[in-house]
Amino acid sequence: MFTTDGSILEGTGRGAGGAGAPALVLSVVIPMYNESARIGDTLRDVVKTLDAWGVASEVITVDDGSTDGCGELVRSIADELADGGSGAARGVRVLTQARNRGKGAAVRRGLRESRGAWVLMMDADNSARLGELSKLAAAASRSRVGLAVGSRNHPDSVVKADPKRKLSGAVFRLVLGALGLSFVRDTQCGFKLYRRDTADLCARRAVEDGFAFDLEHIGLAERSGLGVVEVGIAWVHRDGGSISVVRDGLKMIGQARRIRTRLHGIEARSAIGTDAPASVLELKPLTGARETEHEQAIESGAA
Repeated sequence: MFTTDGSILEGTGRGAGGAGAPALVLSVVIPMYNESARIGDTLRDVVKTLDAWGVASEVITVDDGSTDGCGELVRSIADELADGGSGAARGVRVLTQARNRGKGAAVRRGLRESRGAWVLMMDADNSARLGELSKLAAAASRSRVGLAVGSRNHPDSVVKADPKRKLSGAVFRLVLGALGLSFVRDTQCGFKLYRRDTADLCARRAVEDGFAFDLEHIGLAERSGLGVVEVGIAWVHRDGGSISVVRDGLKMIGQARRIRTRLHGIEARSAIGTDAPASVLELKPLTGARETEHEQAIESGAA
């Protein structure tokens, strides 16, 4: 399959609409909780990028028991964009949790109901924009691993971060090191690309509903022999969101201890990539005004 810009896209997704329907190459999963102030701009940016790539895709927003109407907002914007001729907007879905269960639970549901050969999980605040996916896709395909994690602490990262978040992240990394869970430099960045088999594994075996779910998914991919690669990305801190540095940070330490115990119960496999499905995702980097604006925001510290 060829995109509109000539890049090659191959996938083995389960597809939509039953037998004979075109396979979906990419699913984009966006968990959200009371994100009406930010999800609109993010959705427009995601849909515009998918249209530029011309990839067979779907966008799954998971409304985790929100009370601000963000689910209805997503539907309204998707209809507007579809009426304007966007093909990607027709693939936007809203899944609704009956109550607020946590980001981990929302992501797990999105993974479970996704249909793409590859699944990207990204945050609703657009701190890392969809255009960064080309970096993860290239690394995952080159390394033949099941999980590519975006990183704010990689030598190739370009980041404008909140000082309090940077400090809490450093403390959490020290805790993970003491627990023997130092899989990557940045476990918590909300930008991860799952190969289909890894998405299915995490949907089936992960149990963490809170913010430590990222660590659990990385650990599952590593212990199961599917492999993990860390990739530096451009990332800009956005104000807002529901995480509390102190309260949720303390909870995550307890969650990390539970995750370590569960991971030790999984027989480790070392044959990374040997049974990997024949699925390749190649996306050309997008260049233009939108990327320049993102870089300027990083340099100036604009949120």
